[in-house]
Amino acid sequence: MTDAFTNALSNFVSTLKGFESASFQWMSLAPGIPEFDENVIFFGFEAHRADPSLVAKTPRLPQNQAALQVEHDRLVELWRLLGDEAEQRLQKVIALTMIQGQPVLITTFLQGKSLLRVFRKSFWPSGENLFALFAEAGQTLRKVVDCTITPLEAGEVIPSDFSNLAAKYKQMYAPTSREIQELDDLAEEMSRLALPGMHKILIQGDFWHGNMLRNSQHGQLMLLDWQYARWSKDVSLDLYMFPLAGALAAVPKRFVNGPAEARAQAAIHILYAWNKRMIPEYLNAFGQPKLYAKLPLRSGLLACCVENAVRASLNRDSDKPQDLIWKFMFSSLLDWPK
Repeated sequence: MTDAFTNALSNFVSTLKGFESASFQWMSLAPGIPEFDENVIFFGFEAHRADPSLVAKTPRLPQNQAALQVEHDRLVELWRLLGDEAEQRLQKVIALTMIQGQPVLITTFLQGKSLLRVFRKSFWPSGENLFALFAEAGQTLRKVVDCTITPLEAGEVIPSDFSNLAAKYKQMYAPTSREIQELDDLAEEMSRLALPGMHKILIQGDFWHGNMLRNSQHGQLMLLDWQYARWSKDVSLDLYMFPLAGALAAVPKRFVNGPAEARAQAAIHILYAWNKRMIPEYLNAFGQPKLYAKLPLRSGLLACCVENAVRASLNRDSDKPQDLIWKFMFSSLLDWPK
C-alpha cells in the first residue's frame, strides 16, 4: 500500500469521535509478503506511544470484502451479547469504511502476547503448562459461547452446512468408498443433532492458539480473527479445532517441512497421547452444553478436518497446498475409536 493510502487512513480516523486530535503513523508489521488472497494489516501508532492503538485490515482482493463485512458484523454482535465481558476478550470495532476504493475494517488493538509466539515447540511437550492451557481454553470457549445463546425466532432456520462441505471435499480429494460413507454418516449425524435445537450460538469458526492472546494486564485469553464466525446450533467446529491445531503445532521438527501425510500421522499420534488426559480434561473444562449441540469426539474431529480442508476453496476460490494436510488428518482419524 502507498503512503497516500495510509495518509487517507489517518485523515479518516481523525473524523471519528475520540480520535479528532490524534496523530497516527501506520505500519504493516506482518512478516514476509501476504498471499494474494489474504488481508494486509496495518497497526496505527499514536505519537510517542510504543504500542499500537488501532488495527486496520484491508483485503488484497476485492472479492474478499465479504469476509471483512462478516468480521465487522460478528464483532458488533459479540460486543452487544457479551456486555462487560467483551472488553476482556475482544477487539472493538471502530469503523468499516472505504478508503481509496479499498474496504477497510478498523478495530482497537489488543494488548497482549500471542500464544503463537509465546508457546513455541518447546512448550508443547511440557505437560502441566499444556494441561493448564487446555483447561483454560475450554473454559474460555464455554464462557464466550454461552454469552451468545439466543432463542430462534419464529420460522428461523439455522441449517447445518456440512453437506455442502462434504460435497466439496468429495470433489477436491477423490475419497475412498469408506471415506465417502463416513462423510455421509457425518452429515446425517450433524443434521440429526442440530434439528431439535431451539437456540443458536455464535461460534468463532477458527478457535486455535494462533488466534489467542494473553492479555498483558488482566491475564485472560483474548480471541482474534472473526472472519469465519457464524451463527450455528453446534459448537463442535470451535471445540475440536483447538486440539487439532495444537497437535499439528506439536509435531517433531523433522516432520514440519516433510510430506503432508507424514506430518498428519505424527499429529494423530500426538492426539492419541493427549486423549489419555489432556483432551478429556479439555472437554470436561468446556462441559456439556444444554441448549446447543456438541458432536462426540471422533465425529467432531472428523468434521473439523473436512471444514478446514475445503474452507479456502469455498470461501476464496483458492486451493492452498497446506490444506492437503487436513485430508490426511481426516483419513488417519477414521481409525479413531468410536
